[in-house]
This record gives sequence, C-alpha cells and structure tokens, in this order.
Amino acid sequence: MNANEALWARCQAAVPCGVATTKPIFADRTENGEISDMDGNRYVDFGSGIAVTNTGHRHPKVMAAAMAQMERFTHTAFQVVGYDVYIELAERLNALVPIYDTKTIFFTTGAEATENAIKVARAYTGRPGGITFTGGSMAARC
Repeated sequence: MNANEALWARCQAAVPCGVATTKPIFADRTENGEISDMDGNRYVDFGSGIAVTNTGHRHPKVMAAAMAQMERFTHTAFQVVGYDVYIELAERLNALVPIYDTKTIFFTTGAEATENAIKVARAYTGRPGGITFTGGSMAARC
C-alpha cells in the first residue's frame, strides 16, 4: 500500500463523508502552481485553494509577509482583541468600493459570513430577526 492509499484509508475512518475529497491523493509539498503528493507524483494545481489562486503556492512575497506577521503574533480573535492589519485591510477594501460609509468585516467561511450578516443586519435595523435560505449544492465523498 502506498502513502496515498494509506492516508485514504485513515481519512475514510476518521473524517465524515460530508467532507468532499475529489481524489485519493494527499499533498506533501507545493510550489507555484504544482502539488507533489505523498508518493512523489507531481500535479498541476487546477483546484487551488483560497490564498493560492492569484499568487501560486508559497509565493516569496506571501511567505515573507506571513513570517513577518508570525514574528508579531499568529492569531487573535478580532472580536476579542483587535489588531492593526485587520483595520488596514478593511480600510483598503473600503476605499475601493464606490458606496458611501462602506464598512468591512472578515470571515473564514460562507456559513460564518451568512450568520454574521444576519447579526449585522439586526444590529443596524434594530429588528429582532431575519430570513435566510439554505440548500446550496454540496459534494459528498461517500
């Protein structure tokens, strides 16, 4: 059994079926637009993840910025303790939007964004609730 097959077996035993994995291969290293799997096979990354699409994997400027940030701190929840780069990025994005009094908030997932959109709308309007819709397509691994 090769490394990818072994990891696939572990994945099936440890990860719920709802988390989609399109191929039973697992990344070991990445560089620019390529992924090398655990068995040393190289692939062009046509399905690059967030933060990779525009620059490629491990872009030197991105790596340098990440290292500089990690020298300061790795993470703090902005809603608990704020930090300057969050505000700086929000200001930069707000300046690009041609709408008066633009404000920006950052989230990790669409579900988190949807949940907080309702919270922001309730706070802004003073209304006790809102209506949301579910049912977008989901891929399944099993």
